[in-house]
Amino acid sequence: MSFQNKDNIKKIEKPNYEIKGLIDNNNNKEIKKRPYINNILGMIYGNCLGDAYGLSTEFLNKEKIKILYPNKDEFIDFPDYITNKHNSRWDKGDWTDDTDQMILIMQSFLNINKNKKESSSESSSSSSESSSEKEKEENYYNRINCLEFAKLLNNWVEHGFSELSDQCGMGLGQTVGSVVFNDHFLKNPTLVSKYVWLSQNKSMAANGSLMRTSIISVMDFLNQKIVLENAIDCCRITHYDSRCIISCIVYTHIISTIFKNKFNNKQEVEEEEEEEIEEEEEEDDNHIKIIEDLIKQIDRNGLYENIAEFHFNSNKMVDDNLKQDYLKQFNTYMRAKEWVDLELDDSTSIGYVYKCLGSSILTVRKYLQYYKDKKTKDKSPSYLFRKVMNELIREGGDSDTNGAVAGALLGSIIGYSNLPKDMLLEMPNKSWLDDQVIDFIGLIDSRIKNSKVKQFTIDNNNFNKLNLSYLNETDSNPNTDFLNPNLNPKSKNENPNKSENENCIIQ
Repeated sequence: MSFQNKDNIKKIEKPNYEIKGLIDNNNNKEIKKRPYINNILGMIYGNCLGDAYGLSTEFLNKEKIKILYPNKDEFIDFPDYITNKHNSRWDKGDWTDDTDQMILIMQSFLNINKNKKESSSESSSSSSESSSEKEKEENYYNRINCLEFAKLLNNWVEHGFSELSDQCGMGLGQTVGSVVFNDHFLKNPTLVSKYVWLSQNKSMAANGSLMRTSIISVMDFLNQKIVLENAIDCCRITHYDSRCIISCIVYTHIISTIFKNKFNNKQEVEEEEEEEIEEEEEEDDNHIKIIEDLIKQIDRNGLYENIAEFHFNSNKMVDDNLKQDYLKQFNTYMRAKEWVDLELDDSTSIGYVYKCLGSSILTVRKYLQYYKDKKTKDKSPSYLFRKVMNELIREGGDSDTNGAVAGALLGSIIGYSNLPKDMLLEMPNKSWLDDQVIDFIGLIDSRIKNSKVKQFTIDNNNFNKLNLSYLNETDSNPNTDFLNPNLNPKSKNENPNKSENENCIIQ
């Protein structure tokens, strides 16, 4: 959500738990026939909840949080947390820029597909079109369009969401701002991103691309080649560092695997009520197996470590003396067992992408730990979601971003039906988002039903099937000199809204 003009704000429907046509009292049977929908919704709204909940402690350190919320056994109240100069700029219960940018990616997919029917009818009239040309055209609709997303991101930065009477996008990170405010961003966002990264001595490895990338896992989730290439392209629009790219690859692979397995293991729903009850009981245990399998995959020397090692060793733009250090850091954060290992409130590195990725994995570890702990009386997914998210945001730092990424991952595992209902009903703009989510799920469903998605699993044996040509780039190829502000006096170096609105200063 963004800064709003309260005088002009349009009427937004009161939030409902039910999402018409997807999750409602009359349609549960349909959802059970397509169980992956519940997990997709869990990811989207888990992202929103983690973001909104994390805002309560964003930029605070653990000592300050202990003073504000001294009883660690009590949940930080949502949405009635203690406000301060920073978090009071948002309505209570609302999400921030982390979720806003996730929504922008969803909108970009919807935009490039909205005229698909007309385009398809035109192409079908041409019998001379080859099968390779048709396949290329079809792939256009499941790939992130860098220029389309750049346009949406730029518009959001300047105006926010007009439907919500925003004045501008609020909460913008330094890396994203440095890229978006360059005059060349709308023409070649990826090249501008590379220029900004180089100009900062290749040191920018912030979490701004990871925070928005969960939604990438949804588009054609059965084909992980598409998912991971979309993740790479979307990351590089603003974040060029290999640590950011690797984090986005690993994160989207984890979530898309959950969706893919849920789809392939789905069972037909029987009419008998007893069988339905039995299925629900099996589902409760199934999410624990998903977590156990995920932790095993991470802790052993497997795919994710190989992805990181390959990227660092193959990338010509990563300094040789840093490659092993970056790989060691990756493994350390991915395998952290306690919150203290992450130091999330360290003021010098609160936005480090590895910390964000590591905190999402640790959140899932903690969920499993409490589920298996005999002292845990309430083991319902809804309670445990809130418990581990409360622990995460009590660590402070960039807690809304850490919450968004962790909430999306955990939500993708437990599903929308297991998210805390009372928290969902406190998000003031949920109904506005619901309408877009319905369209997006419709797009995903139609592609699957019309056999537009070819299943493809990325593993150790075929990782080289991805388009990784960017690894061959050098600092000067492609050349970014023309982006230099000293050569281009018109290049914008700061937010044009700064003088107009204090809430829009780049953090």
